[in-house]
Amino acid sequence: MPQEIKGQGIQSLEVGLAILKKIAAEKRPLTITHIAEICEMPKSKVHHYLTSFCRSGFLIKGEDLKYTLGSELVLLGLEAVDAMDISEVAVPYLKEISDAVNETVYLSLWGLNGPFFVRSIESKRAINIGIRVGSQVSVTKSSSGKVFAAFLRNEETAALIKRELEQNQMEPESFEQDIREIQEKGYARSDSTIAPGIAGISCPVFNRKNQIVATVTILALSGTMDTSENAVTVRSLKENCLKLSIAMGFKG
Repeated sequence: MPQEIKGQGIQSLEVGLAILKKIAAEKRPLTITHIAEICEMPKSKVHHYLTSFCRSGFLIKGEDLKYTLGSELVLLGLEAVDAMDISEVAVPYLKEISDAVNETVYLSLWGLNGPFFVRSIESKRAINIGIRVGSQVSVTKSSSGKVFAAFLRNEETAALIKRELEQNQMEPESFEQDIREIQEKGYARSDSTIAPGIAGISCPVFNRKNQIVATVTILALSGTMDTSENAVTVRSLKENCLKLSIAMGFKG
């Protein structure tokens, strides 16, 4: 979560940024009269800010004398999203899932050899799952790996999937059917593949380019977690993965 910033700031800058936020929230071209109204400021004062924003490329004034967001402001926003560290941004969403279902929740990223866990929130149960951050998991057998296989670009996963299918003597047709089901339902399940007696469900997290950047996984003892589509665990996982995706710039 962002830290509260204390101390004296520049009031005129804060006023200007507030104007930009108001304009952005309207999501349509606005006249100076409308901008003055929503900002509750005199037009003469608003005009000075709008002139500066247009000069900097943060706003564009059209031939119809209406103002829209400029390319410099859009690029600044995109760069801010790209700079976000998902392992930090994800923490409150992982915690919300863990609190809702009282299970251990993991965030995983894609590495050279498949997915690996980078962050976890432990449940309040007496028995610890025992899967450590940094653990690498299978792309064809773990729920996290299968989600990456379903939504990541084929050239990044194909060689690893082929190798694992051959090593584990798995039928490619059966695996492809699993992948189609995951793409349709939006989540994957596994049981006793990460470790004996451990079940998992995973959902994808997308960025502003609609690309998968991570998965979130709930791990629990086999037989203790409902993994059906309408289960509380699945609903909480899907809802928070969507919220995390939106925080990463995903538009749907």
